[in-house]
Amino acid sequence: MNRIILKLAFRESGIYIVPIILILIGYVLFGQDPLRYIDTIVTLFAVLLGIFLSWRSFADYGNVRAFLFSRSYSPTRFFLVRWLFGLGTITVTGLILAAIIGFGIRQSVQQALFANGWYPMIRFAELGVLMCYSFSSLLAYHTTLYFMLTNRFRPPVRRYGLSRWLRLLVTVFLILYGVIFLGSIVMIVINNSIPILWSGIPFVFLIFGIPALVQILIAPWFGIYCYKNQEIES
Repeated sequence: MNRIILKLAFRESGIYIVPIILILIGYVLFGQDPLRYIDTIVTLFAVLLGIFLSWRSFADYGNVRAFLFSRSYSPTRFFLVRWLFGLGTITVTGLILAAIIGFGIRQSVQQALFANGWYPMIRFAELGVLMCYSFSSLLAYHTTLYFMLTNRFRPPVRRYGLSRWLRLLVTVFLILYGVIFLGSIVMIVINNSIPILWSGIPFVFLIFGIPALVQILIAPWFGIYCYKNQEIES
C-alpha cells in the first residue's frame, strides 16, 4: 500500500524534481567557485526542489482527490507516506551532494578539468553548503505544504472553538518563519561578496535551522489534522 502512494507521489512530481536534482549535482560537480555556507545557486534550486515536491505531491487536481480518498488506506497513512516521500527525497539528495564533496569526487573533477587551485585546501570546508541546502529546501517544502493543505483541504468546522485557535496558531508560526526566510534572502545577496566564516554558523543556524526544525515537528500533526477533517467533493 505504501508503495502505491510513493509511486503516485513520484509520478506527479518526478518530471519536475529530477531535473532540479540533476542541476544541483551538476553545479556541485562543475561549479568552479568555492561552495560557501550560503550559495545563491544551491539555495535557489533547493527552494525549487522543496516547492515542487510539496506542490506536485499534494495537488490532487480535478476529480483525482475524491478517487484517492475513497481508497482503503487511512488519511493518516496517506499524508505521512506522501510527507515522508518529500523528506526522503530532500535527504537522499543532500547525501548525494555530501558524498560528491566529502569523498573527493568534486575535487577530482575540478583538478582534472579546470586545474582548480583551491583543492585540496577547501575540500571539507565546502561541506558547509549542505547547511544552506538543507534549511532552504525544508523551509520551502513545509511552507508550500501549509498553503497546499489550507487551500485544498479545508476542514468543515474551522471558525469556532479549538479548531479556530489551532489554525490561527499554525498560521502565525508559518508567517513568522516566512518572514525569517525572506530575511535570509537578503543574507544570500550580502554574502555573495562577504563569505560567511566559521563564527557565522550559529547565526545561520538561528535564521534557517530553528524554523526548519519546528516546521518538521508541526507538519505531521497539522497535515493529519487537515486530512482527517477535509471536505471532499462528491
